[in-house]
Amino acid sequence: MARAQFEGALGTIVITMLLAIAALGASGCQPSTPLQRAGVELRLPNSWRPVEASIPLVPGTVLSAWRGPDGASLVLFRTLPSPGVSTAMLVEGLANRLTNLPELKIVARRTEKIADESASRVEVIAPGTGDALAPSGVGTPVAPKGKTLEPTRQVTIGIMRSSGPLFLSWTMPESAHARIAPDIEATLGSLKLSADTRQPSYSY
Repeated sequence: MARAQFEGALGTIVITMLLAIAALGASGCQPSTPLQRAGVELRLPNSWRPVEASIPLVPGTVLSAWRGPDGASLVLFRTLPSPGVSTAMLVEGLANRLTNLPELKIVARRTEKIADESASRVEVIAPGTGDALAPSGVGTPVAPKGKTLEPTRQVTIGIMRSSGPLFLSWTMPESAHARIAPDIEATLGSLKLSADTRQPSYSY
């Protein structure tokens, strides 16, 4: 009787251990970061470092954020799904959203191929702090406490996905744009996206 109880207890322990090992193995196969869960893979130059995703203010959910040379920043974020929106429409939406900022100049607005996907690209120059455009709720650019305004460039790339458009938004001092531009292109060249389940949209 005692032996049967011992063997039963031992069997339970073995089963529990096997289940725990299986659970660990299964969890190891699951995406563990916001980028992986979003199906995004990219490689930044060594001069860029990750920062807290809660720092940047963007019109969406931040997946990752980085700081780079000359105080530049990069934010990767996602917005809500936009069924029926084309890449060309995304360009116009981005440009229109920024146009209302005072003293802002749009220097590029186009579609291009990135990571084998059609992508939107909008570049603007406006007063800012080098890592962000200046707030302008009163109709004029306002310098945050302890900072001065300078011409600031923002380069935003948007890619349509079924779970919501993905955006990569670089912000930098305009004076540093020539130095940062190669980093932008290198990062975009490394970008890989998982297969999208997006269904084609039809109009009647």
